[in-house]
Amino acid sequence: MNLVNFGSGTRPLPGWINVDLDASNRPDVVADLARPLPFADGCADAIFTEDFVNQLVPDALHAFLSECRRILKPDGVLRVLAPDLRRFARMYLEEPDRLVRIWTDHVGVPLPNGTAGDVFNLGMQLAGCWEYDLATFVPIAARAGLDTVVVDYAASRHPALRGIDMRKPAEALSMYLECTPHRLAPPRARRPV
Repeated sequence: MNLVNFGSGTRPLPGWINVDLDASNRPDVVADLARPLPFADGCADAIFTEDFVNQLVPDALHAFLSECRRILKPDGVLRVLAPDLRRFARMYLEEPDRLVRIWTDHVGVPLPNGTAGDVFNLGMQLAGCWEYDLATFVPIAARAGLDTVVVDYAASRHPALRGIDMRKPAEALSMYLECTPHRLAPPRARRPV
């Protein structure tokens, strides 16, 4: 079984092909994920990426997801965890004290004033170059040939993808998504002649 972890950073997954741009993290494969992926077509049973897609603007995300689609087997699964812009903005507006608590307990970057405004601004600066919500991610994935569903933390229909999420719902503002290759419509039955 071929399992690929894109953007592995300092958290490689045992038994997976860990891929990262930073060679000092000692990944199995050093690769720039904004370029064509160094894998054969249809070779991956499962792909995992956490906190990487927000490093990509929409056109680059489309290219990355297209490459993931290319290397996935027809029944393969891509699991994507990323900060959820909608959840982040909602918590800023509706639960600012909780937002500050999550940041203080799980991110650890000092807040200049200890406010939710600090969290929002630092979060946008540090999280990457583009923040996605479900409404933005899904059509990009669809154009790349992938169907997207929202899934629960640590849960997956694919056994290898269960229990590997780093960020728990109470500690982060992540969205948990799984993408599968578009299925071709079943052929229509022909009428007898």
